[in-house]
Amino acid sequence: MAAAVYALKDFIADVDRIARDEPSAHAVAERVSPLLTRLIARPESVPAEFRRRPEGGKRGRYMLHRAPHFNVVSVIWGPGETAPAHNHETWGVIGVIENEIEETRYKVQEGVAGGRATLDVTRVMRHRPGAVSCLVPGDEVHRMHNPTARDTVEIHVYGKDLVGLPRKTWEPDGREKPLVSPKYLNC
Repeated sequence: MAAAVYALKDFIADVDRIARDEPSAHAVAERVSPLLTRLIARPESVPAEFRRRPEGGKRGRYMLHRAPHFNVVSVIWGPGETAPAHNHETWGVIGVIENEIEETRYKVQEGVAGGRATLDVTRVMRHRPGAVSCLVPGDEVHRMHNPTARDTVEIHVYGKDLVGLPRKTWEPDGREKPLVSPKYLNC
């Protein structure tokens, strides 16, 4: 007998249950991580139109599920594309469907260097298809970079809607700037 296919709707139902029942951001990320691993094992679980960049566009960002206590987003990074160091203000779980991404994590010390933050690199990871990365309060500032000549496709799950959420980004010299994520391409 064939194993049941784990579809996007199954993943959303499971994350919904976990996000409603679990008060700890660390526990939510820990419990969602293996489910995302299971989902991204089948790239076709995400419709094809949400696994490619828009015609002539850089990054593709598509909302797959929006709810008050979590969102599921498809993100497509163009070749060489980078997002500078930034925070999330929530838990998150990110899984690579296609190609690879380089993630650099930071510990931020605010206002240490003449009023500027110091960003200490805590680790640099190269995630390939099937890899999952968890973001939790205290360990959720990172930089993302597609070091390849191909698109990278990821699924991001966040405990809050990032559109309009006041966040921060940092220049390499520690200058802090406000970050407000743009709208998704499909909503």
